[in-house]
Amino acid sequence: MHILTCCSRLKRLSAALILPGIVLIASLPQLQAGDFLVESSRDLRMAKARVRAAQFLAKATFGPTEQSIESLATRINQIGLKRATSEWIDQQFAAAPSLHMQTAYDLMELDGNTPTKQGAGIHHYRYQVWSHIALTGEDQLRQRVAWALSQIFVIGDTGTGANNDDDRSIGNGERTIADWMGMSDYYDMLVTGIDGTYRETLEDVTYHPSMGVWLSSINNRKADIPNNRWPDENFAREIMQLFSVGLYELQQDGRLAVDENGDLIPTYDNEQIRQLARVFTGFMYQHNTSTSFYRGRNLGRPMEMDHRYHDNNYDYTDEANAPPQKVVFGTVLPPLPAILTNQACKDEVSAALDAIDAHDSVAPFICRLLIQRLVKSNPSRGYMRRVTRVWNDNGQGVRGDWQSVVKAILTDPELYRGQVVRRLRSPLRLQVRARGTEYSRLREPINRVCALIRAIRPSSNYPGGYMMFSNNIADDFGQMPFRSPSVFNYYLPDFQPPGELITYEPSRRNPYGALFAPEFQILTAVTVNKSLNEFRKYCNNRYVDTGGMRQGSCRISFDLEPEIQLARDINNMAEILTRFDLLLCSGTLSQETKASIIAAVEAETAGNDGRFVARVETALNAVVISPDCAIEQ
Repeated sequence: MHILTCCSRLKRLSAALILPGIVLIASLPQLQAGDFLVESSRDLRMAKARVRAAQFLAKATFGPTEQSIESLATRINQIGLKRATSEWIDQQFAAAPSLHMQTAYDLMELDGNTPTKQGAGIHHYRYQVWSHIALTGEDQLRQRVAWALSQIFVIGDTGTGANNDDDRSIGNGERTIADWMGMSDYYDMLVTGIDGTYRETLEDVTYHPSMGVWLSSINNRKADIPNNRWPDENFAREIMQLFSVGLYELQQDGRLAVDENGDLIPTYDNEQIRQLARVFTGFMYQHNTSTSFYRGRNLGRPMEMDHRYHDNNYDYTDEANAPPQKVVFGTVLPPLPAILTNQACKDEVSAALDAIDAHDSVAPFICRLLIQRLVKSNPSRGYMRRVTRVWNDNGQGVRGDWQSVVKAILTDPELYRGQVVRRLRSPLRLQVRARGTEYSRLREPINRVCALIRAIRPSSNYPGGYMMFSNNIADDFGQMPFRSPSVFNYYLPDFQPPGELITYEPSRRNPYGALFAPEFQILTAVTVNKSLNEFRKYCNNRYVDTGGMRQGSCRISFDLEPEIQLARDINNMAEILTRFDLLLCSGTLSQETKASIIAAVEAETAGNDGRFVARVETALNAVVISPDCAIEQ
């Protein structure tokens, strides 16, 4: 499969461009390069700035637009690449956050619906609102980081009751949010939590009732030895394995630590899981009046603590044999008072979270996951070291400051090293060559869909200008927000496609001595076939259609009129491809691929009365499904 071999530096690669009625085989050399023809040195400088802007925005947003590329490129030429991107990052984080719950309320009001309308699939607003914000939100960076965090601190809509339309009384005349909105509230917690630190997010995640349901920490009770009952260990295990330190200790540059015998060092064992499980006991839903531990569900407020059910270190076989204190990563938690209070229990949870946050492996573990979701699958040792240094101290003594860490990730030189950009003469041009292998990654399916829509001047026929696609897109692309099949996300960070990468040897820059390609875990024969068909439909129709809306279907239309006018002259196809290349491939569309597409366009549209339109539709489809677009450099 070409998309797999595109990640390896083979001497020859074979790519299949699948177009309507055509299967065109293109032979791609080891060093693929594309040219941007210019007339002057000034134009060349601007072309380079546009390529860098597109490359940056492809990673920091849900897809660049013509306006965003031009604006950032102009600023790059004025003050330099790092200063311009740093300024852009600061402006993005200063923008008001787009909140999913409020947007859902606004859309439901427009549609004449209510959150608790029964039997109408009202929970689908969750997915529609996510796509609207991803496609139109001004706070693109915040939303892109929240999407990354949602794939680290994972919950999914297969959780018990996650799609219920019900709300309920919590006393004093108040009612809960509808159950289905709990996941949107959780996502908003991540959106706004970017203003704080990892430690604060870890606590927010621990107390959020949607996580309590997902990993069964809600109503988790202390041990009852005579009745052979023990605290649930689910959340205790996953907060270590997936949310903080991983399975094995790491060095700050991402390499696995080893002991004096050269063996890997586990970060925790079963005893540590049991210790933490005892900490995460006594959680219950918030309620204004009820004193029952098993009060009704409330997914809109943080869980509360009930000291009666929290492990107090004494309720075991007898007090003499009870463990006097709990230990987390070698830190002995403060003893609980003899007369237990809710606050004392929460203080113990806080002390346990402090101990987790202080572990040396947190920085490299979480930073690697963030880099994978934002930039590349295989960060180098140097990249990891530079980012973890900022994690450990943002310059003001703060650890795990999200915005500082994100800025370190997105302003690091390694973000751009997937491309070699050169100035060439005769004719004067900017040449962009993709380096591949350790510098690249397969784009996430949902990001490819969003990038296509955002790139082609979209407009919506839905009242209020809402742009939405439904959760059904998961059936075609294998991915959709809120639909993770398990706490392990859509794919594992260490996933490797089957088969060897012939002639490839990892460089010394690679901390693992191996390559990983997480997104390939959901790239199957089924998802490839379905996604190619969907992209073909989008491009040939020049819209994305979503049915089943209150106000009828939502049609997101593409404005390709400027390209259609250019396509009246077949000689302008190169200029059209240059536009699509910058928006969808960050400038990496090779000359070989361009030539193959132009040949396919000429063959496909020959004798077609609507050839001007067909030329553009076919070219757009070919670019979108090309390896140069699928593999992000």
